[in-house]
Amino acid sequence: MEKLYVTVDEKIIGCYLGEDVYSVGGNMIVPQNTIITEYILNKLHDFRIDKVFIYESNPIHGDDYLYDKNLNEDQKKYIEDVNTAKKMLQDLASGKELDFSKAENISDHIYSKINDCSSIMDCVNSVRIADSYTYSHLVNVSVYSMLLGKWLGFNKKQLKEVVMAGLLHDIGKAHIPHDILNKNGPLTDEEFEIMKRHTIYGYELVKNNKEISMDVKRAIIMHHEKEDGTGYPFGIKGNQKNLYSKIVTVADIFDATTSERVYRGRQTPFTAFRELESVGFGTLDPKIMMIMFTNMPSYYVGSKVKLKNGEIGEVVYVPNQCAYAPIVKVNDNFLDFSVEKSELIKEIL
Repeated sequence: MEKLYVTVDEKIIGCYLGEDVYSVGGNMIVPQNTIITEYILNKLHDFRIDKVFIYESNPIHGDDYLYDKNLNEDQKKYIEDVNTAKKMLQDLASGKELDFSKAENISDHIYSKINDCSSIMDCVNSVRIADSYTYSHLVNVSVYSMLLGKWLGFNKKQLKEVVMAGLLHDIGKAHIPHDILNKNGPLTDEEFEIMKRHTIYGYELVKNNKEISMDVKRAIIMHHEKEDGTGYPFGIKGNQKNLYSKIVTVADIFDATTSERVYRGRQTPFTAFRELESVGFGTLDPKIMMIMFTNMPSYYVGSKVKLKNGEIGEVVYVPNQCAYAPIVKVNDNFLDFSVEKSELIKEIL
């Protein structure tokens, strides 16, 4: 595929990067095949990148990643799972019934990593497929749901079911109009009412499938219900939600916060932890939140981060009791964010 070496300006918004972009210090800023949004453009300007390679034509999608020799087998399999999820939703959008074999293939692969969670978490954190949020979100929520189930001590049957619950939680979005699903900005009240129907649509798609347990079906329809009864579609309280739906709710919010969206950039997991803590109690199950705060941060130790002042550091420790306040090494100094009392990390690199 032909590439062009072009100036970084507003004219390249909507194009796809033809090569990885690195900072002067050798850290990757944006990976190849990323669509250039206004957020990405600003990121390039922040790092004083003047010119980049873009593809001359034909946007890059998930299938093209599979031919990238720099990807390992786990990353390629993750991309295949996202592509399968995409095909599954596209088939539903065209009026076909759920192809449960596709869902089983994805969930079986995710479950196969139950004792090697670091490898699949690396995929979730590092692989960014162009225009794939709706589909990668299904896979990511499935992964996070499995981790939460593992930390809660689930048996094999429960783990497989909660993986499936995470994977299928948003399949009702196949029946949401494309212009609402991919809107570049906040939804209007009317659009949000339409979006809220995806929980009902999702349940309708699986209610007669005998291969899917009732607990999984309940997670699909209840994952936007809140502990205090302010959620949707029914406004029920936490004591009426099943455990799978509580898990998927936390996993859903965490992935939505830490994923790059059309209308905003990715937030750091530490920002997500802070937001979950500030809004979670009363709306999310506190036990599941604490399980996440205690276990999830370990996956980010060793990560390179960019601070808001432009400096690059490395996460060396995250306290269990304060998951949003890591200790970051910058050159020979250590920044303790529980002492700094401010959110100084701009992004994970």
